[in-house]
Amino acid sequence: MAAADKYRNYMYGLVDRAVSSIGPRESCSDEEKRLGRLFAQEIEPTCERIDVEQFTCSPKAFLGFFPYLVLLYLAGVVLYYIYPPVSIILSAIGIGILFYEVVRYRELIDLFYPKREGENVAGFVAPRGEVRKRVIVSAHLDSAYEFKVWYWLKGQSVPAMAVAFLAPVLLLGASLARTIADSSGVPDNTAFTVLGIILIAISPVVAIFFFFHTRDVVPGAMDDMAGIAVVAGLARYLRDAREGDGFYPEHTEIVLLALSSEEAGLRGAKRYAARHKNEYLQVPTFALFLDNIADERYLTAFKREVWCGAKMDPYLLELSREAAAANGRDIITAVMAVGATDASAFVREEIPSLSICCYNSSRLMPNYHTRHDTIENVRPESLAVSLQLVVDMIRRIDE
Repeated sequence: MAAADKYRNYMYGLVDRAVSSIGPRESCSDEEKRLGRLFAQEIEPTCERIDVEQFTCSPKAFLGFFPYLVLLYLAGVVLYYIYPPVSIILSAIGIGILFYEVVRYRELIDLFYPKREGENVAGFVAPRGEVRKRVIVSAHLDSAYEFKVWYWLKGQSVPAMAVAFLAPVLLLGASLARTIADSSGVPDNTAFTVLGIILIAISPVVAIFFFFHTRDVVPGAMDDMAGIAVVAGLARYLRDAREGDGFYPEHTEIVLLALSSEEAGLRGAKRYAARHKNEYLQVPTFALFLDNIADERYLTAFKREVWCGAKMDPYLLELSREAAAANGRDIITAVMAVGATDASAFVREEIPSLSICCYNSSRLMPNYHTRHDTIENVRPESLAVSLQLVVDMIRRIDE
């Protein structure tokens, strides 16, 4: 019996309690803060101190502009026929916002959206001896807005998203070509007619994304209450190990970190990592991020998160393989092609990090960012497997 099995029911019960009593947790909302307080209560007996850090951000800027992008595209298609130079401008604006705000997670248009206050919660667990290393174990408190297109189209959402993302690029190219042709005195020809037909034909697909981001917030059992439960389970394990015979770190400080606003473009992680960068780089520090914990059969470590350009730490990746193998498991090594986790924010601040999940990342799961993200889709074994992996990685770092 693995040491983490002892805490399986506790962690699963915590997920159930939080999802049923607190419910969906919009970024920077009162519900998110309630979960932060619950998390602090759960880890308090283990910690020397708990810090609650406030920060401000514009949580609705990250995806709330999608309806405006749709309108920009539709206006650009009309202007492609009337005055293509303006269509160039509109499509370039849309592409710029998509790239910097969504793909690169830069806060490009946040000044146009209301500010709200989020809270990051960090608990500190001292080792038996002198602090020579530090391991941050983190998950996020908030749950996502429901992505209606994913709920409606399910597996067909991926090609629909591809079309919607490429549409403004096609519009930019077509408008630029027509503008150059008009300025050179080249008359309209079949090519411009075909391009216009294509732009109109894909307009309905783009128009669906007007409803991509809504006010409805999902329960967030897998993403990421289960991750929070594993971090709380680690606190229980460390408390028992300190008083008993289990592994307890000799020279490694443990930071139990619950972050706000991951679903709002990693805002909480970005604020926390930037604030503590200099402090954390004074002692060798490693960060493990738990996200989408649901099915231990898909235990996965991401080696890269493409959109943010974040490369995960090779040492931690190898440790995850060793720790999984020690428990008779294989860990899938994957690349996150779309989206990002809080690990990307820490990598940007040069803190060695690794993102760990337990779900099938090779396809769009029906409960991911939809109303189906309920506790029924979280396997209790996934919590125990994730906790055991983290404990064994900490053991190897400490040794």
